[in-house]
Parts: sequence; structure tokens; C-alpha cells
Amino acid sequence: MKKKVAASFLLTVALSSTLLGSSFANSTSYKVSISGSSTTYDGQVVSGRVLIPVKAIQNFKGIKMNWNAATKQLKLQKENSTVLLTAGKSVALVNNKSVSLDVPVTVINGRTLVPVRFVSESLNYNVELNPSNKQITISERANSVLNENYKSNNLAISRIAALQFPINNSGMPMLTADDEGLNSTYYFPEGKSDSYFIQTADLVYYYEIKGGQAKLMWEANLDTTKKSAAKDITKLFGYQVEKQYGTAPQLSERYVFFNVDLFTYMIQYGFANSDGQMSELGSQKSSSEVIQNKNFVREIDEEQPIKS
Repeated sequence: MKKKVAASFLLTVALSSTLLGSSFANSTSYKVSISGSSTTYDGQVVSGRVLIPVKAIQNFKGIKMNWNAATKQLKLQKENSTVLLTAGKSVALVNNKSVSLDVPVTVINGRTLVPVRFVSESLNYNVELNPSNKQITISERANSVLNENYKSNNLAISRIAALQFPINNSGMPMLTADDEGLNSTYYFPEGKSDSYFIQTADLVYYYEIKGGQAKLMWEANLDTTKKSAAKDITKLFGYQVEKQYGTAPQLSERYVFFNVDLFTYMIQYGFANSDGQMSELGSQKSSSEVIQNKNFVREIDEEQPIKS
């Protein structure tokens, strides 16, 4: 199984990407968003490269920035990774190792330009480009501790890590609930931790672990006035799907579920068959902190071993 920057210094970041096609090269503007931030940033294309302002980088979670005016060097740090860029130089230092840049770090009209894809990926961030709507999304990846926990042969540890992975929901609309959700149910395929469902009120989300993130692959609004009668994915959740986006996965034969009561902090756990039949194995009292950190997942003695 797998901040500060001197007020007199304005930094603009250049995105160098092999994914940039002619549609970007001929464009003069697009939107850049950082996962977890409601703010979007205007960008522009200069010499076939997309530029964004430094305040976008300041929204990268966990980033430390330092600008040395004397040496014209920008230092970026996150956890154990360090990137050092120098204005006018086409070579950067990543953890003290020299790396060539596609585009030299330059200063144009008092603004310093650096390659944001290089910066993002060097500091463990993901960059996605959507040419159809000229949108660029930068999102966080799991850190080394989460990655190691996710690789654990202990399913409970691995599943907790999976639930703690940064969420990537780019490219999917945000559905809103019609009902008030007082509990959430998490479903993992038996013996696995690489995908899961979350059902809250009349909403269902399906995630897969990809590239250090929990990627939203499918979501649906349920019609809680209509019981499911079809022998499909709706049987697992009990109600017919009213609206959905993405591609619904094929159902596993059996799931392990954890139902979290957000009012009483009670956790129920057991098995759920793909035909909608559920069997509770036990329950335990929890706390708001445990629920927030997703530490309510436990080992299930009756569960089959991890499958390849």
C-alpha cells in the first residue's frame, strides 16, 4: 500500500509548465487560487510564462519567506525543504543542491519573477491547470509523517492518515446540503485505506488518495424523501441520487463504517454491505478533539487483512 516580505519589495511569481499550451501562451490573464483560501489572484502571461503576485505564495500553508535586499535572494522554507532563488540567476538551490531553471529569475519594472511550479513542487505543493476556464489551482500535499502513517500495515493508522490528507476538490462544484447534518458516516472498502466515502445529511463525497492528497472524485445530493430501490451505489446510502458530479466508483462487496454523532460525540462502527445492509459491531464515546483530528478510526477484529 501504498512572512514576511519587506513592504518596498513586490514579488511576482512566474509559472513555468510543460502543460502550458498555445491557449495560455496567447492569453493575458487567468485566475490563480490556493486551496484553503477564498482569495483568487489575477495572473498574466509574459514570454509564455504565467506570473502571479507574491501574496499568493504567502497563502501557502506553512511557508516561511525571507527576502535579502543586499543579495537579492528569496529564501522559502517548509518543513525540511529550502529553496533559495537569486534575482538574475537561472540556477536555484534546493536543499543546498543546484537546480537549473527554465526561466532565469529576473526583475521587470521593479518586480522579481520566479518559477512558481518549480517553487511549489520543491516545497511539496501540487499545481493544476485548467485551460478551459484559465484557472490554476495550487494545493498542499501530505507531509512526510502522514505519508509514513498512510503506508502502515495497521489499517486504523493508515485510514486516519488518509482522512488527514489535504483535500483536493478542484474542478468540482461545491454542493450544499438541504438537511442539517448532525452526524457523518465514513465508509472504507474492507481491507483498504486508499479511498473512502463521507455521507453527511443529504450529501455524499467520494475521495481517492492520489499524489499525497485526498482527491474528490464524485459527489452527490441525495433525495432523502425517496428510498433507494436500485441495485447500485445508492443502496449503500439508502436514498436515491438527486444530483451528482464526477464518476461514481464501482462498489466493493463490503465496507467498514464509522458513524460520528457530532452532538453526543458517540462513534458507532461496523460493516455495511453494498446492498445497504448494515451491522453494528460496537460504539465508543469520543471527544470533539478526537473527531476533529479523525482519530476515531479503530481496528476491526472481524475485518479481512489488507488487500493489494
